[in-house]
Amino acid sequence: MRKLLDQIGLSGRRVQMINVSSAMGGQFAYLAAEMTSEIEKLGPNPLRGAK
Repeated sequence: MRKLLDQIGLSGRRVQMINVSSAMGGQFAYLAAEMTSEIEKLGPNPLRGAK
């Protein structure tokens, strides 16, 4: 998936697959915040304005 996103100009860093159990709520919250921060650094979707 990352390779495909890179090929179409969206950056593969916009997607992650993380496996956590339901007992790991704190870890999930931490990972979600980290991913949100990474996506914010990448900025808006570069394809949104392209038509």
